[in-house]
This record gives sequence, structure tokens and C-alpha cells, in this order.
Amino acid sequence: MLRLTPGTSMTFIDDQPVIISRSRHALFELNQIAGYIGCRLEDGVSLPQLAQEVVERGFTPASAMLQAVLADWSQSGLVHATDRPPASDPILLQSVSIGGRSVALRYHDQALVDHVAPLFTHLQAERPHEPVDNVYHLWSTHGLCLFSRDAGHASVLQLNQAGTIVKAQIIQDVIQDRRWSLALHAGCVSRNGQMLLLTGHPGAGKTTLTSWLLKGDFVYHGDDIAMLDRDGRVQGLPFLPTVKSGAWPMMASRYPGRLQPMIHWRPDGRRVRYLGLSTPVDQRPLPVGWIVKLRRRKGARAQLTAQQPMAIIRHLLSEAASASGEADRSALDALMGAVSAARSCELHYDDLDEAAALLGTFCGPA
Repeated sequence: MLRLTPGTSMTFIDDQPVIISRSRHALFELNQIAGYIGCRLEDGVSLPQLAQEVVERGFTPASAMLQAVLADWSQSGLVHATDRPPASDPILLQSVSIGGRSVALRYHDQALVDHVAPLFTHLQAERPHEPVDNVYHLWSTHGLCLFSRDAGHASVLQLNQAGTIVKAQIIQDVIQDRRWSLALHAGCVSRNGQMLLLTGHPGAGKTTLTSWLLKGDFVYHGDDIAMLDRDGRVQGLPFLPTVKSGAWPMMASRYPGRLQPMIHWRPDGRRVRYLGLSTPVDQRPLPVGWIVKLRRRKGARAQLTAQQPMAIIRHLLSEAASASGEADRSALDALMGAVSAARSCELHYDDLDEAAALLGTFCGPA
């Protein structure tokens, strides 16, 4: 059964169908067929019944359109499924450990196993029967993929979205764990027991350069999120590196056979594939030795310029997240201590080999 989420309702403004989301303080204008779908979801309706009614109103083929609409509305927090996970045993139970948390993934559909499980195989817990913090359920019904956390209301997904949505939920659960001060938007690798953080604005090349450094003597810890603890140490979230479509040929050439074939769709609409790792992941919290803010410029020679700690702190805070939604005094103290103890620079670059060589020198001998 599909319904609008609590706090979401339908209305009409001058005959224009509109969904109101009180939790998001937003209005969503709809066309007439979407308005009909919204009205039916307000009452609660099964997917087969809704698909039949849409066809009766002259919209065909209904299934593909409905799946896309429902998945989009679900990711916008407008609709969920009230179905409960299957009571039968899963065809795969995957125990995952990351960021100090233990998660059980229960798959009830082979297609979901094929698409989602390879993203987390390298994170499988060494002792899978220990207590878990959260249980995620993944199953399919009437062509839709459903995903619920701890058997709550289910998100509605398309198959190619499932992996990125599960990953996003794991990240959110780790961020909500109050053992961490802040979640920093940074790639992280280590050398000689010290962490190198790579940060920068979107498109600066965090994932690409993080992956490039793995050919050298750096150890991989994560390409996107780094968790800061109360002592100012950092632990990366070592999900597989995310490779956007424009970088597929380059990564496939640098790491033959390691770029996974499945294509996944992120909530922002970007198509991505994931790069397999050749060595076990390292999930130790480590002190920060170096922080490099990336600035990619076409034709620029690789060059490092010193950065004041305050500029780095300001940048990291602008993209940080925390369990409380704000950086309290202890979190600020931990961040300031970590940045003050590290060497901070801005890297202007274009060529990845040049940049990697320069960072290898900057971080000292292996």
C-alpha cells in the first residue's frame, strides 16, 4: 500500500494540483495525471490498482511512468510504502561494519543482491553474528524496489537507485552516532599513521585524486566522508570510490578490471560506477597530518600554496554535518585542534600525475 507521508497533503490552487510538504516547507506543482496520482496516494492505494486506474485515464504505458514518479516522490520525502518486509528468510544476509556501527542488510530479491551487495562486500564484518545497530530490508513487489530501516515505512526505489540510497542511509546513521563530533566532506588517505584530508568544492576532484594516490604508498580510508572524533582524530568511511560517468574511461585504464560494471543512479541524477579495492580497508581513527584544499584549473601546473588554519576551518565547517545539526563547542575545539596540528595547503592542478607526485613529496617519505 502506497501513501503520502505524514505532513504531506494534496490541495488545489486555482485548479492547479499541488502537493504541500509541511516538513520541507515546500509546494510541488503537478500536472493533471500527477495530481490524480497524488489524490489516490492521499487515500492509500496499491500499485497494481493505481497502475490500472492510470491506464483507464489514457496514460500508457503506466508501469514505467509510475515507478519513476513514485521513486522520485519517495526520495523527496512525499510518499512511502506501508508494506512490511517479507517474513521469510532473506536470500542473503550481509553484515556490514563501518564508522563504528554494525548494519545487517537483508535481501529478499536476487536482482537487489546483484546490484547492491557488491558495494558493501569489502565492509563485511569479521564476526557477523554480533549485535547490530540497524537492520535494513530490501525486497521487490510489483516491479518496485522497497527499502526499510528497522522494519519502518519503506522507501520506494527503482533498481538502479537502490545501492546509492542504501549507502546514503548508512552515512546518515553514522553521522547521527554521537560518538562523532563532525562529519567532514573530504577524501582521506594515510601515510605513516597520519591522515591526509583532500577537500574542496564539488568538481574539485576529491574522489579522482584520492583514487590516484592509491597507486603510490598511501592507504585508502574514504573518498567523500571523514568522521572527526572528540580527540581530533579522523576515521574515514571507506565505501568504494564513486566514479562519475566522465571519469569511467580514465579509471578503467588506470585500474584494469576493478571498475565495477553495474551503473547506479544517485539521488542527484548522476550516473556512477564504483571502483573495487585491491587491499583491505583501514578503519582506524588517525591524527591529521595534512589538509589539502583542491582547486582544479585547466592547464595549471601542480602547485601548493600555504593556507591559514582559519580559512581551512571555515571551509570544512561550511560542508560539515553532525548528529545535532550544529557544531557545538567541543566539536569546534576538536576541529580547531586537528587543523592547527596539521600542515594546510591549497593545491592548484590539472594533471593528476603531477598532483599525486607533489602530494607524495608534501607528505614526506613513505
